Formats: sequence, structure tokens, C-alpha cells
Amino acid sequence: MSELTLNHTARLTDALERDLLRGALENQPNSHPLTNLKKAGQSVVAAVAAVFAFIDEVNDSMNKARAASSRFSGSQW
Repeated sequence: MSELTLNHTARLTDALERDLLRGALENQPNSHPLTNLKKAGQSVVAAVAAVFAFIDEVNDSMNKARAASSRFSGSQW
């Protein structure tokens, strides 16, 4: 097989290509559904945390803007 990868003029036959594809398909790791469910759950938790972090940041920015505005206008928020 190493000669095949080093030889640039080599061509795969249909039978060899089918064997290689079959071997690649058979050697794929079987993904457990629980693993996928855990990954999806972690993604959802990360998304919710990002939303709350965004809301926190917007709230802080609004408070800073209100404080700066009250200094210039003399009003209370």
C-alpha cells in the first residue's frame, strides 16, 4: 500500500476503490446516542449562558450610559 501512495502514476481499480471505501465505512466509530445527547445538552447550556452574559453586558452598558447622561442633564433615572 505504501508503494501506491508514493507512486503518482498509480490508478485505483474499481474493485480496490470499493474495498477501500468499504473498509473506511466499516471502521467508522459507532457514536453512542447518549454521547450525542450530552453534547447537545452542553451546547444548549452554553447558548443559554451566552444569552445571559449578553443581557448582563447590555444592562451594564445601559447603567453606564444612564450615569453619564444624568451627569450632563441633571436628571435622575
